[in-house]
Amino acid sequence: MLNDSGSDLDVQRLMHEIRANVANGQRPVDTVPSPSPATANGHLNGANRYHVNDLLRFHGDEFVRNAYRALLRRDPDEAGMAQHLEQLASGRFNKLDVLASLHSSPEGRSSQVKLDGLALPVAVRRLERLPVVGYVVRVLVALTRLPVLIQHQNRFEFYTWSQQRGIIAHQDQHYQELRDSLQQISGQMLEITQRTAEQQQANELFARQYEELIARYHEFEVRLAENRNLSAHEVKRLGEQLSAQLISQQQLLNQLHQTTVEQRAETQQLALQLREELQPLARHQQKADVELLMQERRLTVLLEQLKRGANSFRELANEEEDHLLDALYASLEDQFRGPREEVRGRLQVYIPFLKEAGIGSGVLDVGCGRGEWLQLLRSEGIEAQGVDRNRVFIEECRGADLNVIERDALAYLRSLPDGRLSAITTFHLVEHLPFETLIRLLDEMVRTLKHGGLLIVETPNPENFMVGSCNFYADPTHRNPIPSETLKFLLESRGLRCKEVLKLRPWEEAKLDGDSELISRFNEYFYSAPDYGIVATKP
Repeated sequence: MLNDSGSDLDVQRLMHEIRANVANGQRPVDTVPSPSPATANGHLNGANRYHVNDLLRFHGDEFVRNAYRALLRRDPDEAGMAQHLEQLASGRFNKLDVLASLHSSPEGRSSQVKLDGLALPVAVRRLERLPVVGYVVRVLVALTRLPVLIQHQNRFEFYTWSQQRGIIAHQDQHYQELRDSLQQISGQMLEITQRTAEQQQANELFARQYEELIARYHEFEVRLAENRNLSAHEVKRLGEQLSAQLISQQQLLNQLHQTTVEQRAETQQLALQLREELQPLARHQQKADVELLMQERRLTVLLEQLKRGANSFRELANEEEDHLLDALYASLEDQFRGPREEVRGRLQVYIPFLKEAGIGSGVLDVGCGRGEWLQLLRSEGIEAQGVDRNRVFIEECRGADLNVIERDALAYLRSLPDGRLSAITTFHLVEHLPFETLIRLLDEMVRTLKHGGLLIVETPNPENFMVGSCNFYADPTHRNPIPSETLKFLLESRGLRCKEVLKLRPWEEAKLDGDSELISRFNEYFYSAPDYGIVATKP
């Protein structure tokens, strides 16, 4: 970071000295490796001299990490990484500013790493900060960089084109797999249809034989009635023939019944298999369609902004960078969150609280995700709206005709007037947020709730040993688990009154039998509720 005031510079020097002392205290100088930016094959070259372009080719946290390794010979601390990423995201600082601040810091000077090609860009950046001359310099620099921007635009167009081709190829592959599966299933259905026709013919044959048997039986009764002088031998012979035919028809009937049962079971199994095979294919196809749509939209918007100017393009590029992992996180949610029907069933527990409070509208679901809660509310006749930043989730919800908004939840709540909402719900969101952001979010929720309105929060339960030590970290975007007492305290500290704490889905059938303290503790730690929910109200 380049500072203009002397006080800021002193603070920066002090921070670098502290970090250097901490780094030196953690590992001896003679054993510290000389890391450097990763080369094309991912290895470190260990050089003491670099050109600025060696570092500018990296982006985001990878750029900051390699800059620290090259110039300070260490990995960045958490505070330094967060500070530089925030500066880059603001748009007021660029990579050259970061390199200059690291290279000119006391720790950077003591590392004695040479960085060629930095002096001139830094001098230009300083000129750009001058009140009047800076504007002229920025215009001249923009004109000078125009051919480079055009070249970057061409590269970007080729890159997006290649990405779209890859997505289309991936989509075609899914179409082919779906087509092959449908052909196979069509063949099986044709075979079942043929067997059903054969079964129908057998049934018709059986019906005719049965009618003939009944006719012969009536004929036999008539003959007995007309001629009482039949010999005993003839009566016995006719009775044996009738009994044999009855036994034969009964065996045929049993065989036909068994065949029908087997065919019905086979048909049901085939239908279940068909449903299981089509669901992942349809899900993959839907994801491919959404990803292709987002790529096309991103390309269109970026090209429009590129025509307007470099600054607007840079801001939009920073915004789009936040959505690069939307599809990955949506897949992660599908893998670990559970089937949508199961999730809707879990959320059913909160419906009575809304109905008891007489809430039929004005519900906002913060971080609506795949929209299971919104679908459940719609089926209960409750009007609700969702807000989320993940574009894949937004497209899925809109495809299900749900009322959702693509926006940052905190920014959207700040745009609402006081007392606008009857209820606010958020499921498995608070564990993703930094503490300061969580407090600001709770404050806005309390402000926008009506008096008597409900706030429903659900999050993983760290009191369950498997959740707190393992399952919680299956989602890499989780920060820290929040115990129920802590979250209850935070809600009450912001002015809410906690109505009930729900321990959700405990594994009762797996608990050990016994009343001893050891067994009770074991059951509590390993088989208690993996999630908990808090229902709070605004007085």
